[in-house]
Amino acid sequence: MKAVLFEQFGQPPRVQSVPDPTPSTEGVVIKVEATGLCRSDWHGWMGHDPDVTLPHVPGHELAGTV
Repeated sequence: MKAVLFEQFGQPPRVQSVPDPTPSTEGVVIKVEATGLCRSDWHGWMGHDPDVTLPHVPGHELAGTV
C-alpha cells in the first residue's frame, strides 16, 4: 500500500510503498478513505514526541472502512 511517511525528524515526508498491515487477533484493518494531520503529528515530525519511532506514518485522525 502507499503511505506518506518520514524517515528523519523535521525532514520532508514522502509517499512510499509500505507492507500491507495485518491485524492482531483482536484487531481490524481499516481502509483509509481520508485523513488529516494535527498538531500532535507536527510534534511527532519535529521529534518532540518520545513515542514516535522512525520511520513513521502520521495521520491518526482518519475515516475509513473496516
